[in-house]
Amino acid sequence: MKQTLAANLALFLVFAGWLLAYYGVMSQLGDPSPSVPHAQIEAERHFSLVVSCIGVVFILAAFWLSGYSFSAAKVRASACAALVFLPSVAVIASLL
Repeated sequence: MKQTLAANLALFLVFAGWLLAYYGVMSQLGDPSPSVPHAQIEAERHFSLVVSCIGVVFILAAFWLSGYSFSAAKVRASACAALVFLPSVAVIASLL
């Protein structure tokens, strides 16, 4: 794979990864209606967990691709690494 293509793919994956991770986490917030069957609640919880995990995998793949493509596309790789690192620091800081 060309390094410039990897840098472009990394930028796409970081945006898609954060969107998927955000959707997965936000869809688990709130209390379900008492009339909703337990099986449906569990199915939605599992779906949210899968979407969150796919988002995290996309983010990690984007970070790896940014490292792979750094020598050919320094600006795009650095932007991708910042888009992975800075929101991650903000999320971890909010947990503390």
